[in-house]
Amino acid sequence: MGKMIERLERPDTYAVWSKNETTRFYSTSGGAFTEFAKYIINNNGIVVGAKYNKNNMVEHAIAKDLLELEALRQSKYISSNIGNIFIEIKKYLNNGILVGFCGSPCQVAGLYAFLGKNYDNLVTMDFICRGMNSPKALRSWLSEIEEKENKKITRVWFKYKEGGWKTSPTRTRLDFEDGSYCIKDGDDNLFMKGYLTSNFYIRPCCGNCKFKGFPRKSDITFADFWGIDEELDDDKGTSLLLINSKKGKEIFESITENFNIYRKNFDSIFGGNPMLMASANVPEKGYYFLKDLDIMSFSKCYKKYNKVSIIHRAYRKIKKLARYILKK
Repeated sequence: MGKMIERLERPDTYAVWSKNETTRFYSTSGGAFTEFAKYIINNNGIVVGAKYNKNNMVEHAIAKDLLELEALRQSKYISSNIGNIFIEIKKYLNNGILVGFCGSPCQVAGLYAFLGKNYDNLVTMDFICRGMNSPKALRSWLSEIEEKENKKITRVWFKYKEGGWKTSPTRTRLDFEDGSYCIKDGDDNLFMKGYLTSNFYIRPCCGNCKFKGFPRKSDITFADFWGIDEELDDDKGTSLLLINSKKGKEIFESITENFNIYRKNFDSIFGGNPMLMASANVPEKGYYFLKDLDIMSFSKCYKKYNKVSIIHRAYRKIKKLARYILKK
């Protein structure tokens, strides 16, 4: 049995991006996950992460080579189906195979709970999580677009970086079976607007997440480095990298030549990444939003509940202004 890995209360903190421009572009931020995953595969290991299935829903799967790894890159923004993947991971671990697992913080904790012990040949990677969205919401949004375009969507690419990394959160590229594609951006991207501004379809349990803060459960944590220094930001994507354990540090030190690296002060990362410590505010009406998707299109449902959100936000602002005036 391997000893439990000691996690750092104040992880080693870096701003990094892959020197491989293709890797960087096809990654959500700076390509850090891909470089760590390549290390594992190049050392005869496997990498387990989230991928889209043929129905554009998300499930955890195994990548045994660099070609299969491509499907595990990029943010997916909905809950992934774990299925029997923990059982498969345990088989590989017991056979002495190096395994890299990437998932949400709660999924990493779930894997350790399932295994009951730490394995020296297990490397865990997580990300700063804002909350997992219901697959039902994404399915509804995509179905409405498919019906309108009269063709099937074959690829979902959230945070499409053509046009810049900083504006990518509300930009999604959708590829169709006929080889064409469309880009949903800004106000036209209802799915990401509903997620980022109103939290309509985040799972209720994510509103009281037990896996915030430090020490982390994982060996390595990835995120977009929002708030990166202007002189380092070329708008192509920068990864925030937290090295949480000795194991994570050893791997990082063996692949530093693959990165542009800047050591950062640990205390400087919280301003741009509040979800390191805080849970998302999940509204009660999210339950009714998802329920109404059974009888309404995504766009109509969004319009209905977003109108209520605007009224509530305006009401709160008026109350705040009134309190300020009364105090004068």
